[in-house]
Amino acid sequence: MKVTKIVYSILCVSLLFACSSDESNKLLNGDDAQFIRFFLLVDSNNNALEYPNGNGSLSAVSEYNKEDIKTLKIPVALTSTEITESTTATFTTFIDGDIDLGIEPAQTLRFSPTKLVDTISVTINKRWDFSQTPQLKLSLTEVSNSDIQIGMPNTLESNDELIVSFNEPSFQYGFDINRIEITGEPSEEIEVKVNFPLGYFSNDIDETEIFSFLNGFDYSISKTSQDANSMTFKIILNEAINNDDVYYQTVISLEEYNGYVPSGNSVLQIVKPIQSERDVNANPASHFYDLSDQYYRTYGETWNDFNDDGICQWSNFNAFTYPVIVDANNPNAILYDDLGTADTSDDIYHDAFKIGFNSTISTSTTNSFNLKRWFSNESSSSANSPGFNISPALEFFPTDGTSKTNGTVLVIPQYLTLESREGNSHVFAISGEGTYEEISAGLFEIKFQLHLSNDDVLGGTVTAEYRLYNSRSYTDPEDLTTTNCLKEYAL
Repeated sequence: MKVTKIVYSILCVSLLFACSSDESNKLLNGDDAQFIRFFLLVDSNNNALEYPNGNGSLSAVSEYNKEDIKTLKIPVALTSTEITESTTATFTTFIDGDIDLGIEPAQTLRFSPTKLVDTISVTINKRWDFSQTPQLKLSLTEVSNSDIQIGMPNTLESNDELIVSFNEPSFQYGFDINRIEITGEPSEEIEVKVNFPLGYFSNDIDETEIFSFLNGFDYSISKTSQDANSMTFKIILNEAINNDDVYYQTVISLEEYNGYVPSGNSVLQIVKPIQSERDVNANPASHFYDLSDQYYRTYGETWNDFNDDGICQWSNFNAFTYPVIVDANNPNAILYDDLGTADTSDDIYHDAFKIGFNSTISTSTTNSFNLKRWFSNESSSSANSPGFNISPALEFFPTDGTSKTNGTVLVIPQYLTLESREGNSHVFAISGEGTYEEISAGLFEIKFQLHLSNDDVLGGTVTAEYRLYNSRSYTDPEDLTTTNCLKEYAL
């Protein structure tokens, strides 16, 4: 649909549409007020909320500046005291500028007496001249029931018209995960998803051009499916890499391509790790999580000079700690919960030797390894800085493979993506090693070094000293004489 087009559509609903609390008094002129209106809500990040998502502190907008290419879903709401049969309403569309839009439904919106809202979907079909800002104007024009008014009955905002301006969009993409472990058997298959959180034009993407590779084994990769916000790829291993004494790794990176900028997880690591003989019944990972406590965390200390006053000291931090869930056939799997049933298909298994860090809120991040203190000006959202949530993060190797009290620990090598508040994205390689020990009944201490590598931000590799405990009841660690005294870096 281009330039100027008129579309008529139908709306019918029967019950009072719930309004935000600050509007309720100014909407209703008595209990019998009846009207229809556009009800597009926009949050503080300029995200249009899709019905039935709402926010009582927001008011419907009459103008919206669209800055992505996701399908825009515009609710149209009928507020009425009592409607027992279908009611129709028409709206017109006017497009100012050269932009190819799909508007659905093309002619008719259908409702039942119990349906409060219907939605107009606006899809951008292809790129336009980004030096221009085309607009779409929607207007409610007619209602079949003469008792129903068009627009809210107030002098502030009637919402009988809505103008959508199409600004130059942002294009972003990222992997849904940063690390995958494989068994190394020939013909092994794994799926990899690339997400486009702001949408994408399928004709923009040549999947042979978006990746760069650092290959440590032979495999093939091909696209298997796509939808409006993601592409799925299949990776098939073309050789056996099942020598348990060898560490195999392939790294796939997303490149800036055709205006699309990597964001979030921009590097994917595919690993066949070294295998060692360990008794899962030692289960050292179990000492560092408690799923019965939603806010369970581990407690750490970092040797630092964050104040930049020339004095090194320990600074404490904490992070939400979780098990690593694995399949029953994983060599490190230990049964956590059979859910009280004889059916083994729903049993939950944990990795006996690995733990990870994650937030209790899906859109937020925890302070894995105190990394938020390493940097200033960091973005803490999981979309921008997924590297603050690390799972798996630590792997335990019990002494003699069986000890339940001590052993060595490995910071699992991987790539973390962290972003500044201005949107500057950086990839950091992490690794490290140390020891763990039960220092008193039930209290475990991990002593380790963390190595973080990045040329642009850190100028190379920085090493920091850590202590980590499974309870806050630990005694302050003794001061160190090492020169590994961490300072703050600007993202």
